[in-house]
Amino acid sequence: MKNPILKLTAKRVTKKAIDTYPKIEPMFGRQTVAGHGQKANLNALMKEVDINVKKLIEIFRFILKYKIIFRGRGIEFAGLREYTPEDDASRIDWRSTARTGKVYVKIFEEERDLDLFLLIDVSNSMLFGTAEKLKSEYATILAATIAFAGIEAGDKVGIGLFSDKMTKVIPPAQGSLQYFKILKAMVDPENYGGACNLSGALHYVNKFVRKRSIIFVVSDFIGSGQDWEDELRVTGYRFDRLLGIMIRDPRDDFLTSGVGSIRVSDPFSGESMVVDIDKYVEEYKKAARLQRLFVEREFHINNGGFVQTYTTEPFVKPLMKYFLLL
Repeated sequence: MKNPILKLTAKRVTKKAIDTYPKIEPMFGRQTVAGHGQKANLNALMKEVDINVKKLIEIFRFILKYKIIFRGRGIEFAGLREYTPEDDASRIDWRSTARTGKVYVKIFEEERDLDLFLLIDVSNSMLFGTAEKLKSEYATILAATIAFAGIEAGDKVGIGLFSDKMTKVIPPAQGSLQYFKILKAMVDPENYGGACNLSGALHYVNKFVRKRSIIFVVSDFIGSGQDWEDELRVTGYRFDRLLGIMIRDPRDDFLTSGVGSIRVSDPFSGESMVVDIDKYVEEYKKAARLQRLFVEREFHINNGGFVQTYTTEPFVKPLMKYFLLL
């Protein structure tokens, strides 16, 4: 018997099922236009950013600034000098050392001209939450924190908000004025809602964002539309770095057993139906895991990184772990 939530069979999980999971999503929590005017006003957002950014900003200053992450990409060779005990051994020029009999290290000058561009999903599925924050609220705080850290480190930062179309684009720029433009766009309810077209959003980035950029894709990757993998391949090899950040509410990946029948609703079409949840707890969990692995694999095989976080946990730790392991 087919699962009315996931459109899966017990015997076989198809690629189509993985791509579309979960087409119908349990509405245990609240779904509204991002809580704007409630939690996510500018003052509250700035307070949340202040709490998180202190932990992240040194990572941007000393790691994101091309010393570890880019391993020489965006750094111009300037010459050689003799090695000292304080130097990084990875910068030893072995050819010069062998030729002269003295140990030399390479000297680099940093080209501080990489942009940060955050592509943020604002579609209907992001306007859902069973915890303290909706996914959209959590994404807003995460994106604002990255934006502040980048601007504070001297980078140009821009954002693109997308649903079935690009609802708001702020081209990369520096300075505090740019930061407040980004905040205002992310708390404006007019920018939220609609279906999700990840392929179209990536196509926009590939066409209009300059190559020397770091691209962050912030989404729950639910109902992402068709053929986005092809555009992601272009993104991964066009830009200096690509990172997918999957934001999930716990209910996206796990159903609560023992609740009996509930009404579930498609966040995009509005269709709803009554389902006995207890029958599908394990199958739902399996489908969620397969879908996450599918998205993660697409980023990894296309020259990108991938981080998953839940709205119930801090996002700074997994981001720092990702940067430090590069």
